[in-house]
Amino acid sequence: MYLLTIALRNLLRRRGRTFLIASILALAVIFFLFMESLMSGVMDTTFSNLVDFETPHIEVATGEFFARADDDQVLPPGESFIPDETVLAEIRAVEGFSALTPVLDISADFAAGKYEFPVMVRAIDPGTFGEVFKTGDYLVGGDFIEGDEPGVVIGEQLAGVFDLEVGDSYVLHLHGQRGAPVKLQGQVAGIVSVPNPDMNLRVVLMAREPAASAIRLDEASANRIMVRLENRDQAVSQAEVLGRKMEGSGLEARSYREAAEFLVSLEAWGYLETYFILALFLLVGAIGIISVMVLAAIERVKEIGMMKAMGLTEGEIVRVFVLEAAGVGAIGGAIGCLLGAVVVFFMETYGISMEAFLDLGALGVPIADRIYGAWNAFSFVVIFVFVVVVAVAASLVPAYWAARKDPVDAIQHR
Repeated sequence: MYLLTIALRNLLRRRGRTFLIASILALAVIFFLFMESLMSGVMDTTFSNLVDFETPHIEVATGEFFARADDDQVLPPGESFIPDETVLAEIRAVEGFSALTPVLDISADFAAGKYEFPVMVRAIDPGTFGEVFKTGDYLVGGDFIEGDEPGVVIGEQLAGVFDLEVGDSYVLHLHGQRGAPVKLQGQVAGIVSVPNPDMNLRVVLMAREPAASAIRLDEASANRIMVRLENRDQAVSQAEVLGRKMEGSGLEARSYREAAEFLVSLEAWGYLETYFILALFLLVGAIGIISVMVLAAIERVKEIGMMKAMGLTEGEIVRVFVLEAAGVGAIGGAIGCLLGAVVVFFMETYGISMEAFLDLGALGVPIADRIYGAWNAFSFVVIFVFVVVVAVAASLVPAYWAARKDPVDAIQHR
């Protein structure tokens, strides 16, 4: 308690210097909490939009189909299959299974008037599609697909490109068997506006029966089985389990993270950048603490000599300096956590509109506009402890240097 009293007295005696170094550490904490909240929010929104509108928790298809889809090649109708009950039973037996729906994805060119635009036609089973995807909840005009009607549902961005409204005519040039073009035409049944730019622009939804018939496939054909689980965290492990069960069947299973390698890499680089900049802040703070401790030792040479003359050991003097540094770290960490909580609150409540700064959709990130932060209480604890540890570590060398001063020379200040 005596050593703690000395440390607190020294901190209060040098309030300006203490506040300066604590402010640098507080900035590091605020930055980390802001960036960690931003990255968590961005990736949570990104993967939610991916799972809800594009690729669900698990997808099942042939290896050749996955390879072509990943390389943005023309999706081959020849890679379609008719899901049998054995495969469907294995999927339903997956832990956390919620729903499944078969889809038939076909490369096509969408035309209205004299212009064409490359799209992917996603031919769906209207009865089960809504159990896996949330696209139907974002209808802004017309009706969603019901039964086997030939109408299509398009995204608001695609509708804007062609200046289309519900009821307008369209033409689809499907890439059929062996690449032969197949013409399919009808009317726009509905328009959706989902928070996934790529799905809003490049995907056309229609019933599976007319699409399969147009390219001369069985109406029960599919080239992907989309699977939704109760929890996103189960996807990777359960995809591996399902993949092992289907060995030898010609089908493979993969999670949404395997289907979005770019987004997974973006997540890793985002966190790496955050920790790198945090390290720079903390390095500046550590240098400041070392400078403060050295200055304090120089200013208090006689005081250190008196303490040693009074019987304090080198270890006790080191602890005084360490307690001072820990105090600076605790003050900086506390201020940073308090202000960081305010920043995270506003991030979570109001978010940041990226429209004026960056087109995330053009970068392949499935976020339409506004980015929101996310709370992570564990991050507050980790960064507070980390800042205190850095402060203490930075004080050790000057503390030992000060503690080893000869008491006679120290008192005489030589």
